[in-house]
Amino acid sequence: MGRTPLDAPERLREVFSAVLDVLAEVGYARFNMDLVAGRARASKASLYQRWPSKARLITDALKANLPVLPQPDEGTFAEDVRQILRSWGEPMPFDTAGIFLGLLEGSRQDADLACLREEHIDRAYTEHLQVAVDRAKARGELPEDLDAGILITALISTFVLRSAEQGVTDSIVDGLLRPLIG
Repeated sequence: MGRTPLDAPERLREVFSAVLDVLAEVGYARFNMDLVAGRARASKASLYQRWPSKARLITDALKANLPVLPQPDEGTFAEDVRQILRSWGEPMPFDTAGIFLGLLEGSRQDADLACLREEHIDRAYTEHLQVAVDRAKARGELPEDLDAGILITALISTFVLRSAEQGVTDSIVDGLLRPLIG
């Protein structure tokens, strides 16, 4: 009996799971197709045939595992951010801290990964915060000249760096955001 093709949904899930596990365990520099092939019970040649680079394989694995993110409208910027961050904190079946570190490391070393990450992964997270910022500016909660990009980067960075802490979402919203916006 032959192997299930890589484009079958269950095989893709298996390969993508192996990709994210390997990235979290060894980082980007030591990540390679041999490690993924062994873990996913696939040939290295079949991986390269479908994904010409590790950056593209990692990006596809991340895109396939993006959580469904809400676009809340809770009436205030702080509560919108609280709901968005809570959705990011939902338990995931992967080592998210290890994956984020691998992505950061790889993005410094590989321009292709940095571009793919920004285009496909970062945007999925920043879009929701951008909508919340735009709504807050329209309601007068945030100044019109506020640099949304810096605020969004600060929120994401703080969340990632402190994601292992208990109650990180509430501490960001109540301890950082509310005092800043009054």
